Amino acid sequence: MFLIAGLVIYPVVVFAQQIPTYESEEIVVTAGRIPATFSDLTRSVTVIGREEIKAAPVHSVQDLLQFAAGVDLRQRGPLGVQADVGIRGSSFEQTLILVNGVKMSNPQTGHHNLNIPVTLDDIERIEILKGPGARLYGPNAFGGVINIITKKNNKKQGHFKVVGGDFKFSQTDLSVTQPIGRFDNTLSLSFIKSAGYHLNTDFDNRTLYYQSTAKLGVGTFNLSYGYIDKNFGAYKFYSERFPNERERINAGFLNSALVFNKKNYSVSVKAHWQRHKDDFILDNARPNWYRNRHTTGSRGLELQTVLKSRFGATSLGGEIAGEDIKSSNLGDHSRTRRGVFFEQELRPVKNLLLVPGFSFYYYSDWDWQMWPGLDVGLKLTETLRSFCSVGRSFRVPTYTELFYSSPANAGNRNLKPEQAWQYESGLRWRKYFFAGEIAVFRRHGRHLIDWVRYNTDEPWQALNIAQRMTNGAEISLAIYPQRIKKDSPIREIQLSYSYLDSDKDAGPYTSKYSLDYLRQQFILKINHRWFYNIKQYWQLRYEERSGKQTNILVDARLYFNFKNLEFFMEATNLFNTKYVQMGFIPMPGRWIMAGLNFRLKSDSFAQTW
Repeated sequence: MFLIAGLVIYPVVVFAQQIPTYESEEIVVTAGRIPATFSDLTRSVTVIGREEIKAAPVHSVQDLLQFAAGVDLRQRGPLGVQADVGIRGSSFEQTLILVNGVKMSNPQTGHHNLNIPVTLDDIERIEILKGPGARLYGPNAFGGVINIITKKNNKKQGHFKVVGGDFKFSQTDLSVTQPIGRFDNTLSLSFIKSAGYHLNTDFDNRTLYYQSTAKLGVGTFNLSYGYIDKNFGAYKFYSERFPNERERINAGFLNSALVFNKKNYSVSVKAHWQRHKDDFILDNARPNWYRNRHTTGSRGLELQTVLKSRFGATSLGGEIAGEDIKSSNLGDHSRTRRGVFFEQELRPVKNLLLVPGFSFYYYSDWDWQMWPGLDVGLKLTETLRSFCSVGRSFRVPTYTELFYSSPANAGNRNLKPEQAWQYESGLRWRKYFFAGEIAVFRRHGRHLIDWVRYNTDEPWQALNIAQRMTNGAEISLAIYPQRIKKDSPIREIQLSYSYLDSDKDAGPYTSKYSLDYLRQQFILKINHRWFYNIKQYWQLRYEERSGKQTNILVDARLYFNFKNLEFFMEATNLFNTKYVQMGFIPMPGRWIMAGLNFRLKSDSFAQTW
């Protein structure tokens, strides 16, 4: 009750957004191929930093992204079971997911894009690039890019976390970092399970992540491996007629990166391998009546160089990759891609930054195509900067869109990539205790893939038939009172507001999926302390969808630190709001949890060990 009463007592008078909480502008973000300080960014980028990840009442990447401005996260199951993510009105198929710059999107379907085998404790920050990313990262960076960047630990330390809560929820996390010679090694394990908040919503998720980093003179070597096993009830996931759907997912990746840094240039070589298995049962009472098994794989190699000269910084690189599927429904297929990319920083006059670039990509199913873009940044004052960008983006069809076959739905092996031109303009201002941004944008999508039909007695078919125009605006503010007065009880207040207007034209066809997007979104975040080092973090989200459905959701976390130990209590959906994010699936009501974090670092860890 103390947690609920706290929300009423505390004066909620402001709203907030995902503004970076960095102490210095020297922190570098990787929104482009050429890393830049936040003050030099020429795009709209949200950064969720490590301090926010630690303080927020979340237990998965999906939970964390729910409160990112301009991001539409729609869950079929909570706490990392399954979720679709879109940026600025884009679909879940049109968002590119990266881990340390390596593409992780699933070629079978975008429903699996967030099956990322990385624990929250392994994440240093998440960078969200809004708008076209094709000239930077190639395919599927249509509406935006989410790059999950893991921590690089170089000291002995250990972490143990245990949580319990409603619906027989339990979580146990363990991580250990142990340097051996030149190599800094981290191993993390996470076990999350629940009996479910509703019929057939139980889940049992297990994650393993290992990372090894070594310094090699002027360079570094990084090797990482992740594996996730998810077994869950899929209540009405894909059909209202079948409440006993069941799904099990096994996914793993192995990534390596070798980076050489000199004063005026750097070279990086990245290699990756991924495997994803999906076993879906439509009716668990009759498991062999309708069952789909899919195994997808991808592997690739990327080379990138950055050269600094009197003309500015130049990035040039390329990649080769392949992906395949073996499926009981979709069949066995494979395809390859090759691409080159280029980006150049130009400063023709003082305070003006131009960043033109392009990528050329070839798929074995389609011809070569060029995807250009241009970013412009102008420093107006020491604290105020304007930016604008234009770019062309694309998304290749998934194997489901190409080959799915059922009495009600028919894929289309003749589909072509989706395309769009996108435009953005904005202002960003930043002071020691205050930050803000305003941006307006437009996306004109063509040849979009839609499931359509002429008559009700025909199956739905995937066609490049739709066009969509999306216009929008975002405004965000952040205030850091402790930077003004160190003993202020409020550490930070963040506010954002997003507005979208979108229309879709499917010609003479009837579209299976109505236009459904976040028309308006408010986000509030407050981080403050009470007394005796008791702190609290609040998240409030208001959503209005194009169908006029509205939700107000509030999450809160109360925590207390004593040396290496942290006690916490948290509640999601604090006011027990009834809502649906996708299809016919009710989302959880109020969910209360409590637990503790125990950390040992450096000397204390060495003595204990």
